[in-house]
Amino acid sequence: MNHLKKIVTLILLFISTYNYSQLGFCTGSKGDAIFSEKFGNGTTYGPALPAGITNYTYISGNPNDGFYTLFYRTNLYSTWHYSLDHTPDATDGVNGKALIVNANASTSGDFYKRTVTGLCINTTFEFSAWVMNVYNPGSGFCGASEIPINVRFEIWNDTETVLLGSGNTGNIIGTSTPIWQQFALVFTTTNQTSVVLKMKNNGLGGCGNDLAIDDIEFRSCGDLTTISSPSTVGSIFSTCDATASIQLQATTSGTSTYFYQWQTSTNGFTWTDIAGANASTYTTPSLSSTTYFRTKVAQDAANLSNDFCSALSDVFTVSFLPGPSNSVNNGDVTICSNQGIPSLSVSSEPGSSVNWYDAPTGGTLLQANSLTYTPTAGGTFYAESYFTASNCKSASRTPVTLTIVSLPTVSITGTNSICSGNSTNIILNGTPNTAVTYTIDGGATQTVFINSLGNATIPTPILTANSTYNFLNATSNALSSCSATLNIPFVINVNSTLTAFISGSSTICSGSNTVLTFTATPNTTVFYNVDGGSTQNLPIDSTGIATLTTPNLTSSSTYTLTSISSSGVNSCTQTLSQIFTISITGLPTASVTANPVSVCSGGSSTLNFSGTPNAIITYSQNGGTSQTTTLNASGVASVFVLNIISDTTFQLIEATLPGSSSCNQLISGSALVSINPTPMASFSGNLNYCSNEPLDITLASDIVGTTYSWTVTQNGTIGASSGSGNTINQVLSVINSDGNATYFVTPSYNGCAGTTIEIDVVIHALPNPIVNDGVICLNNSSTPSSQFYTLTTGLNATDYSFDWYFGGILIPTASGNSYNANQVGSYSVIATNNATGCTSDEVFATVSESIQGESLIINQSGTFSDNPTISVTVVGGDGPFLYQLDNSDFQTSNVFFPVSPGFHTITVVDETFCTNLTATATIINYPHYFTPNGDGTHDYWNIRGLSSNSEILIFDRFGKLLKQIFTNQVGWDGTYNGQTMLSDDYWFTVKYTENGSEKLFRSHFTLKR
Repeated sequence: MNHLKKIVTLILLFISTYNYSQLGFCTGSKGDAIFSEKFGNGTTYGPALPAGITNYTYISGNPNDGFYTLFYRTNLYSTWHYSLDHTPDATDGVNGKALIVNANASTSGDFYKRTVTGLCINTTFEFSAWVMNVYNPGSGFCGASEIPINVRFEIWNDTETVLLGSGNTGNIIGTSTPIWQQFALVFTTTNQTSVVLKMKNNGLGGCGNDLAIDDIEFRSCGDLTTISSPSTVGSIFSTCDATASIQLQATTSGTSTYFYQWQTSTNGFTWTDIAGANASTYTTPSLSSTTYFRTKVAQDAANLSNDFCSALSDVFTVSFLPGPSNSVNNGDVTICSNQGIPSLSVSSEPGSSVNWYDAPTGGTLLQANSLTYTPTAGGTFYAESYFTASNCKSASRTPVTLTIVSLPTVSITGTNSICSGNSTNIILNGTPNTAVTYTIDGGATQTVFINSLGNATIPTPILTANSTYNFLNATSNALSSCSATLNIPFVINVNSTLTAFISGSSTICSGSNTVLTFTATPNTTVFYNVDGGSTQNLPIDSTGIATLTTPNLTSSSTYTLTSISSSGVNSCTQTLSQIFTISITGLPTASVTANPVSVCSGGSSTLNFSGTPNAIITYSQNGGTSQTTTLNASGVASVFVLNIISDTTFQLIEATLPGSSSCNQLISGSALVSINPTPMASFSGNLNYCSNEPLDITLASDIVGTTYSWTVTQNGTIGASSGSGNTINQVLSVINSDGNATYFVTPSYNGCAGTTIEIDVVIHALPNPIVNDGVICLNNSSTPSSQFYTLTTGLNATDYSFDWYFGGILIPTASGNSYNANQVGSYSVIATNNATGCTSDEVFATVSESIQGESLIINQSGTFSDNPTISVTVVGGDGPFLYQLDNSDFQTSNVFFPVSPGFHTITVVDETFCTNLTATATIINYPHYFTPNGDGTHDYWNIRGLSSNSEILIFDRFGKLLKQIFTNQVGWDGTYNGQTMLSDDYWFTVKYTENGSEKLFRSHFTLKR
């Protein structure tokens, strides 16, 4: 909108008023959009629409009259509404854009133009768009002169010569808030398969007529198809069930034959064809989440896949209603059996109520529509929440428990007469999980708990006097208020203490018996058992002593006192616990082994004794003096025997248990330690070898089965190492000249090592002839056969003999230490040491040929050149060549620059050194500075290389002549009439002769101090 223009009349408001009754929407079912223009997304302007889409001019910013832009919001001027595009972020992506136009009556033509191809004939289509007047009349900018927007929709044939349909939106005045409005044009093709869609400016220029356009769509329009289901009324089926499957029915309003393709979606936006679902009815699979269904409709099955020729039904939704959250238990209740029963309660979320049941699932309804329930007996009851509007139930029922605790009862039993110094147990039986309080002899109140089995035990302390336990109250652990009064006394009478004990021998030899003495309170009966058997009794007379002789025992036996009883009115029984064990000592035994059983002469062996623990073992060595050793508590002992030089037998004699002289016996058994023989070693085989030749030394012994191991020392050789085996076949090499290796071989038989022998092996070096590749140098006129290259081996002909080969073929006449090769190709030589017979490896050299350069042509830059250069041309030769200036490094380039003034030597060689040419050149130039400070470097200035009669005149910057010199003199020393000249630039002229002509050169140089 141009904010500078002024509107002076309201008449224009009425000029643009048209009949727009032609516009309307498809009243049937629509197809998917054939195209949808949403203008992209983002926070930047643009981009510009492709050419031919609009007659307006694009601007990347606020549009003036006749301009448009694409942007994600509309308030590009303060007088325009703030609005996002029609579908912000929903389908366009984040920050979706709209087409924003500042309309102008002088800009006739199209807001938007689009050609659509591939249409079906005789088919109805809908062309729609969303439009908004962006002008905000609340700004007061246009006042009564506001120009409304008015958009014309047109549809033309593909040549834009026949108008197929049109309609106007009519005037749309600015509103107080931004309002998007949708308009559509419906038309039917006859024989057209392509059309041109247009949206045109139908308003006037002036203050206003500013609009935004978005979501332009073009889609087919067919007969109305609706979807219904016998399971519900309307297009939504809602269920509380976790899963559901229903039948759908598609009904199309026309009379033609219709074909269907059912589709499904999980979000209502993305649709997927259901394979095989092509009838007017469709039964869904079992569903568990919200699912959408629709169907494509066409009058030809082939058109179901063509958006231009098919329509879409309305959408049928299968939704799953949620149930309420589980009820919240307000607290389980526990009461005593002597109390009244209270109500149980739960809480549930708003909009829900509760039914009470006697089971977690199924069961009997106890009470409906109530948050409370009063049971008639204890138990667990189940509250189920449900929404009162949908009757959808909670996922599970909430248990609420009423516990009725019985009033506890207790009975008390136990021994009420004991001996002094003993204790007893008081037994309580009663209601499980009950706390019972009591006092002892009127003391402090104590508590004992009856367990879940309904019993408890109170152990008394050791009693020496009568004691009374008075039981007071019994209280349920489940409910502290559930308590019963007892007041039950329990009296324990205490009698005098009874004693008894057993004495006698506790250890006897196997097969003997012993006498046990029972000492006890006189005139009592002692009860005991033997080895845990049945209880026996022994009367004690007035002396208080009784004896008992055991049977002959071969194994240990235990006598256990269990109790002692007195008789009479105040009788009592005293529990006893003495255990008297008679241990049986078996006759000691032993055995002996030796490890090892065979040793080398002078070797040692260990005697290993095993037998009865702690027994003393007597034995002899080869029938000599008896010796003893004592077995430890584990029944083992070891004796280390040294310096065994002959076969030796160790014989067992007797085994004795210490402290019991009657427990001993003679024993047998022996161990033999034999002596292994000692081997002697020898060897056979050559002791002189060439370098890299395998050794062939065989080891032997006077005893079959001898093994050998060796160590080795080397002198000037490598490859020898310690090893073992019957042969030494290592490969040794010399380091430089001849060397040797000494093997120290030790024979061994059954672990007995014999005397080590030495084997000294001499290793001779191989001849090392060295031959180098060479070149037969030729000039342009010589032939290869007239020249030769001498191959030398570096070895003398006295100590060595030689075999020469050319191309792998022996040269019969060549046997010297050198050979003159007059053919190009591959040569080789093998040298043999005449003294050792050792031959060298075959050594190869290649002889090639090269044509040498004949002369040099030197080209150099002129006198006093700014870039002194010398270039060299080689006449003849194969090359490539290397070039050297004076003593500098050789280079591959034949050009030298920059070159210092003076005399120079140029050297040229080739890679084979057949070419070796030199030439000279003189570069004439002047020094650009000198430093006359007496250090011996650059102390004088002169020009070298000119003829001796060349005259040089030196001037200061003002043209004053300072010095005349000649090139054959030492030069100027930087003084004038004996005075030192300052650091400055100085000028000179020089007269010289070049190529017979006299020349004059002028320039300047610097004096530095």
